[in-house]
Amino acid sequence: MKRTLAELIEDRDILHCLSSGVIATDHLGVITHLNPRSEAKLAIAAADYIGKNIREVLPLFYPLVRECLACGRSVLGRQITLEQGNLVVHVSPILRGRNLLGAVCNFQEPDTFELAARKSDSYQKLNRQLETIISASSDGIWVCDGRGVIVSINAASEALNGIRAKEVIGRNIRQLLDNSIFDQSVTTKVLASGKQETIVQRVDKTKRTLVCTGTPARDEEGNIALIVVNERDMTELETLHRQFEQNRKLTEKYKEEIAGLTLRELEQNTIVADSNVMKHILHKSLKLAHIGASNILILGASGTGKGLLAKSIHKNSNRRDNPFIEINCAALPENLLEAELFGYEKGAFTGASEAGKAGLVELAQGGTLFLDEIGDMPLGLQTKLLKYLDDKKFRRLGGTKAINVECATISATNRNLQDLVRNNLFREDLFYRLSSFTLEIPSLHQRRDDIPGLVRFYLEKYNRQYNKSMYISSAMIGMLQNYSFPGNARELKNIIENGVVLSDETNIDAFLLASIQKNSNSLFSSGKIGSFANPVNFSDAMNQLEKQLLVASRQHCRTTREIADFLKISQPSVVRKLKKHGL
Repeated sequence: MKRTLAELIEDRDILHCLSSGVIATDHLGVITHLNPRSEAKLAIAAADYIGKNIREVLPLFYPLVRECLACGRSVLGRQITLEQGNLVVHVSPILRGRNLLGAVCNFQEPDTFELAARKSDSYQKLNRQLETIISASSDGIWVCDGRGVIVSINAASEALNGIRAKEVIGRNIRQLLDNSIFDQSVTTKVLASGKQETIVQRVDKTKRTLVCTGTPARDEEGNIALIVVNERDMTELETLHRQFEQNRKLTEKYKEEIAGLTLRELEQNTIVADSNVMKHILHKSLKLAHIGASNILILGASGTGKGLLAKSIHKNSNRRDNPFIEINCAALPENLLEAELFGYEKGAFTGASEAGKAGLVELAQGGTLFLDEIGDMPLGLQTKLLKYLDDKKFRRLGGTKAINVECATISATNRNLQDLVRNNLFREDLFYRLSSFTLEIPSLHQRRDDIPGLVRFYLEKYNRQYNKSMYISSAMIGMLQNYSFPGNARELKNIIENGVVLSDETNIDAFLLASIQKNSNSLFSSGKIGSFANPVNFSDAMNQLEKQLLVASRQHCRTTREIADFLKISQPSVVRKLKKHGL
């Protein structure tokens, strides 16, 4: 019987006429059919692809085919990106009864409605806004689909990872991991957990450490449709962290300095601490004062301010409202020192008061006992002092009744107590009893940064005391900073007071210069400037000083600008002065 034209139509005719691309595979993923539309759209030849596994020749289609073959259900509406453009892919299983024979991929460009929507003004405006926001972000931004295929990355991410967008878009993130572009991926963690994840990722190519946060976005069915990854350069965070730490330490430093500089002003004196070493000593003494420490030993040369520091500790302790009792152990002979220290009963010795007398230890009840020049205390009296320190009890000279006194003890000396102990001039047990805490004040020439502050303090003090208006030049202060001050702060105080009272000029530079020349054969502790003839010619002395400063500066500085910075004057002034002195 003759067949009709309709009966002559075969399945392959229909397949070839479809406007959609069609690719069929067997259950192993081997391509069995590929229609002309697929050849045209993918720019391939069917003969080169049929019989080959889709994983090898069309890797972007493979995950969808694998998913369909694995679950036996259709995978619909998935989008993949090729060089030729985007494709919407539907993959359906080929079934014969209950047997899975393979899968068929049907793909096409986005439909006409979507293309029209893409061309609309509102769509293009929104798209431009999103692109601008993503491109302008200083953080790296990745967008991957629900399978981990990279959809988009911004310029910041290209720079952070040392890659180009066109090289990675369309590739699965796992391929980048396999190629060791970075050590781990937050995208794979999000796909595994289904929730937001954050990791620290190392990028070997750019030597950067990134903090990466991946956030999933889900479709109507609750499946992960997109993963947005935000990357931040850890270098910036580390910089911020360092700045935070620096600010925190600076704040702590300010707190300590404020605490140290809130030492209450003593009656007629104050402690000037501009040098780091004195700031440290004041900070340590303030701690001891706040905890109510006792048995503090203050060491330092004569005139360094040991008594002043002892008063400062007392004034900042919880004993401040009780007496501060001071005794100079070198000022009295042994028999009188014992009587002054521990008191005596009536008739204890010839000339003793009929009523007896309370000792200084007894008067210090609840307060502070300051034993100045403790190194000069006689050995016999050291034993009685040690017993008091151990028991907090003593007997008056000539008395039988034990008296209990609770007070803090601070000692001071300009002598080396350990040498005295070795020479059997000071009791070793008393030394350790007195030195639970030790503070050592350096000589003034070891803390020259304190000299300008001390000069200003004493100048203001004595101007106010003697109703004067004297002043000192900055050059003279510089000279004082280079003077050795064998008498330490006490010597400085004396020459300032003498200058204010005795100088005939309101500028007391010349008087001070003559004073320090008289007190020492050298103006500088280094000995670089020799003696001046008496009487002193101030102008000559200043010229000599100026020349010596320039010579010394040239040893440390290479240019006139460096000398200017070193001497705190202008560079033209340096040039003129060098010329003036023939340097």
